Amino acid sequence: MEGNNEVKEAAPAAADPPPPTGDGETVDQPPAAPAHKKQPKDWLAVGGIGIEKRRRSSNASYRIENNKVLIDTPDGVQELEIMGSKDRHGIFRQAVPVLPMPLAVLCLILSFVPGLGTFVAGLLVLCGGFSTEYPSRMQGACWNLLAALLMVVLAPILVGLIWSVQRGVIILQESMKQNIEEREAKQEEAA
Repeated sequence: MEGNNEVKEAAPAAADPPPPTGDGETVDQPPAAPAHKKQPKDWLAVGGIGIEKRRRSSNASYRIENNKVLIDTPDGVQELEIMGSKDRHGIFRQAVPVLPMPLAVLCLILSFVPGLGTFVAGLLVLCGGFSTEYPSRMQGACWNLLAALLMVVLAPILVGLIWSVQRGVIILQESMKQNIEEREAKQEEAA
């Protein structure tokens, strides 16, 4: 208890010098607290979520008719033509093959056993030469086989079953879309 008589007090204002101690030394004081910074009012805006900005921009009046977007502006109606659109799919969705209709129906029926329809689709990509969005057949087949394995693993919690049936439906939809495009191409050639 002897020898240390120094007592630290609350920090004085920055302009005041540190108070002297009994033996002529000064006591080190903690630096003065910085002035309070102005807190932004909208924490969502700080995080990059501009809800108000998006809400204001969505009030625009527009409609889509026959591959054209018609925008109502103060000067009148502005017409923009839609040149094309492309869906961006995930890694598993890119591996969905385009199969003939009977094989697509078979994959849909087999998909009620988790992973079986996707496994057959993967083998058809590898051995049958059916195309996917991937550049190589091997890559498409590998992603299909991995998806089938994950469906089997997730089947006990029903996620695998739901995913498997959904994938079977997507395989059938891709097949139907391909048939429609082929039919339209034949009609255009005949005309």
